[in-house]
Amino acid sequence: MNQVNMAFSEHDGERNAGKNGLSTQLNNNTTPGQAVVVEMILTFQLAACIFASTDNRRNGNVGSPALSIGLSVAVGHLVGIYFTGCSMNPARSFGPAVIVRKFSSTHWVFWVGPILGACLAALLYFYILVPYCMNMSDRVAIVKGTYESEEEWEEQREERKKSMELTPP
Repeated sequence: MNQVNMAFSEHDGERNAGKNGLSTQLNNNTTPGQAVVVEMILTFQLAACIFASTDNRRNGNVGSPALSIGLSVAVGHLVGIYFTGCSMNPARSFGPAVIVRKFSSTHWVFWVGPILGACLAALLYFYILVPYCMNMSDRVAIVKGTYESEEEWEEQREERKKSMELTPP
């Protein structure tokens, strides 16, 4: 409770949350470009772990998804904390920045890196590693937003038939 109080209190005109290690910032002469790549890789491995451990289509899915995801977060933090403070989630950087009321000039790194990493993990997992049994044109139709599965098409056809048939009252 004392730590929360200190985070919201002011000392010498500054908020204390950033000084106590809550905020994410670039460390050890890490450039913003390097930081984006680090955050992208860390978020990529976390998102890929989440996809793989929670996918019901996988037969060899043994063990606890919570344990797998927790270990992935731990490994990500152990690797990334040296370079960027290890965000892996834009909310992890945004919250402390709001509390401290201080957004650094490199705050964008903690948004761009994780978003790119998660998108790349989703594309790799769902389109290359474990795709649904579809051909390439069906996958492109999904990306365009024009795909209708055969089941949906049959249901819609039955509904259209019902609305067109004349039935006695």
